Amino acid sequence: MSRRTSSVVLAACAALATIVSGARADVETTVRDLARSVRENYVFPEVGEKAAAMLEANLESGAYDDIDGIMLAQRLTTDLQQLTHDRHFRVFPAPPDAGPASEPEDEPAPTGPLGFRRIERLDGNIGYVDMTEFARRQFAEPMVHAAMQLLQGSDALIFDMRGNGGGDPETVQAMCTYLFDPGQPVHLNSLYNRPTDTTREFWTQPEILKCDAMPDTPVWVLTSNFTFSGAEEFTYNLKTRKRATIVGERTGGGAHPVDPVRLEGGPFVAMIPVGRAINPVTGDDWEGTGIEPDVVVPAGDALDTAIGLALETLSESDDPVVADRAAWGLIGRRVAAGGEPIDEPAMREIAGDYGERQIEVRDGGLWYSRAVAAAGWRRLICVGEDTFVLEGVPGFRLEVDRSGDGDIKGLRGIYRQGLVDYSERTD
Repeated sequence: MSRRTSSVVLAACAALATIVSGARADVETTVRDLARSVRENYVFPEVGEKAAAMLEANLESGAYDDIDGIMLAQRLTTDLQQLTHDRHFRVFPAPPDAGPASEPEDEPAPTGPLGFRRIERLDGNIGYVDMTEFARRQFAEPMVHAAMQLLQGSDALIFDMRGNGGGDPETVQAMCTYLFDPGQPVHLNSLYNRPTDTTREFWTQPEILKCDAMPDTPVWVLTSNFTFSGAEEFTYNLKTRKRATIVGERTGGGAHPVDPVRLEGGPFVAMIPVGRAINPVTGDDWEGTGIEPDVVVPAGDALDTAIGLALETLSESDDPVVADRAAWGLIGRRVAAGGEPIDEPAMREIAGDYGERQIEVRDGGLWYSRAVAAAGWRRLICVGEDTFVLEGVPGFRLEVDRSGDGDIKGLRGIYRQGLVDYSERTD
């Protein structure tokens, strides 16, 4: 979406809540001005001509008689989208006193989180960002930098675009920049603009510090059928460069930047798609088709799926510290799922005395006690072959140590801080 649309869209959306006040719009003037704007500015001239002719024919046939306000705006939007299959087309009622679309420099600075809904570190040292929009870079860039600073040191990154409807391509560019080597600029996308007949290239920005970039950190992007426009560009930029694994649903399919046009004859603003994306890898875009995920799952399952994939990937890392953090993350997931089943013969084989440690079979499960601990007996939860955690005790696991013949030799206690102790079997 064009950077000039934000103030207009906000005003228009507010107006949608009520019927526009004031005199009835001059429908003929409004529709003819819309047809002219579409004919002169729509990104594909031939399609724009057909759309404009359709609007004029509908006007002549009386299709827009006896409707006004929100109903007229909705009908014009529907007609344009059905003919062009371009979901960026919109007609909004606007307050009668609204002036022309303001230029970016005239817009007041927005307040709030600027599209960043959640930024956190998940178990297993996975950085997670949930974004609802790509706000104007003029205002959002400090927040982008702060978010990426908070994510420094993550072993993996998950960007959640499931509720993101788009925004400023310059903010998309800024976010992507942190995921590539700043010493090797990458051509991310190009945007063609029909009114000016120009094409602008978007590259990663070399001015960010090398220490802030995370070019080797594995990335997952979550999508839904709501993911649209700038959020799709972010997804497509990373997918085509094989920089991320996409998890979720096929996206909405909107690749056309828009400009707002205040229509004559009534209080309406039209969003006209004036450009298109041109990916440097594919030479194409995602308009009308959306982006197919690498891992297709319902949107509601995408985060859990991506976390599982990230932890499994990290657990196989050659870096033992990374692998250990991922192992703890996987253990946490298994505990949350209730653990893994273990049959009674296996439980009775493990039960016994291990010096100051004891394991017993009680009530169909394994229970653990240690003489030096004041907590008494705690239930053991199986989280893998010969691996257990204590119910209610995070950051500690027990591994059953066996000989080459499979006989149990002892218990190894492993603490999240890296400490390990050992108890030989004594019974």
